[in-house]
Amino acid sequence: MQNFRIIYLFLLFAGIFVACGAMNGTSVSGKIQNAGDMSIFLDKVGLSTTSNVRLAAEKTSADGSFTFSLPEGIQKGIYRITLGAKSLEFISDGSEKDVVITGDLNTLQNMDYKVTGSKLTEKFLAVVQGFVRKDIDLTRLTELAEKEADPMVSFMIASRMFTFREEFAELHQKVAARVKATGVDFAAEYETIASSLMKQAARRMATSKIQLGMDAPEIALEGVDGKIKKLSDYKGKVVLIDFWASWCGPCRKANPHVVEIYNKYKAKGFDVFSVSLDGVDNRTRASLQGDANQIQQNLDRSKERWLGAIAQDNLSWNGHVSDLKKWDSTAAATYGVSSIPKTFLVDKNGKIAAIDPRYNLEEEVLKHL
Repeated sequence: MQNFRIIYLFLLFAGIFVACGAMNGTSVSGKIQNAGDMSIFLDKVGLSTTSNVRLAAEKTSADGSFTFSLPEGIQKGIYRITLGAKSLEFISDGSEKDVVITGDLNTLQNMDYKVTGSKLTEKFLAVVQGFVRKDIDLTRLTELAEKEADPMVSFMIASRMFTFREEFAELHQKVAARVKATGVDFAAEYETIASSLMKQAARRMATSKIQLGMDAPEIALEGVDGKIKKLSDYKGKVVLIDFWASWCGPCRKANPHVVEIYNKYKAKGFDVFSVSLDGVDNRTRASLQGDANQIQQNLDRSKERWLGAIAQDNLSWNGHVSDLKKWDSTAAATYGVSSIPKTFLVDKNGKIAAIDPRYNLEEEVLKHL
């Protein structure tokens, strides 16, 4: 009887020990449709490939199911699951025990997947999917990136939905300061990137043809109706000069936000002066070996695409101009434009009030109305 009790107590304590050990670990599992019998990898990721750490490698079952077991638990950070050329990410606050992921291999690139067991990831994906559905506009997306309660979610919004470009330098600087307080391992690297972007932006501003506070140089180009339109005719209004083109993907993606701000504030004195870089430049002319017929055909097609994009994107303001010279545009040369989209905000007195006010456009417009 005594021996039985000893064995019973041994088994009881062993069970408790095993259970406690399991509680300290983390399971990452799920099912990805159309991903049967594939190699699948789990990595902890940083801001560069050299800082990524591979944690596990498995193979999905025939129905796309998988399980990663992390006996030591999971650390605070960003994690990526990779299947072939596709991947998905989730955020950990270091306390998760059972993370479950479901989705379809064919739509992972659109961040179209579901995660349970990670509240931070659930918050992030809700923002992404709200933006895709247009329930969240660019202004609100920026607010969420800057002020989201959890800095890790802010980081994911800033790093995955905004690019590491100069025009977003201020946004990244704000988010980096918040991420630093979390002590996450990539915080220092992110702070360095944000600081570098701020320096690049400052250097570009210092050497730019266009400076804050200067008189906005005149633009006088032919409009869609064939008549000359001048920027100076808009004096007394707050005007966004928007350099864009029908062939510019980022420009077209930015247009809905510009339309939204225009419709919201046009009655209060806000307007848009769009300069299209559609057309044929000297490089294209040279490639056509000066063939007048081909050049004219290219010009006609370019103008059709320009007018079509205005209609498709609902750009309902009257200020649409272009000399149809693409990168040889006289207005682009005057404003030092070498990439698009490129925007300048002009105040009621015709002075440059902001350069590239994209993610904070509404805020800048309200300052000057």
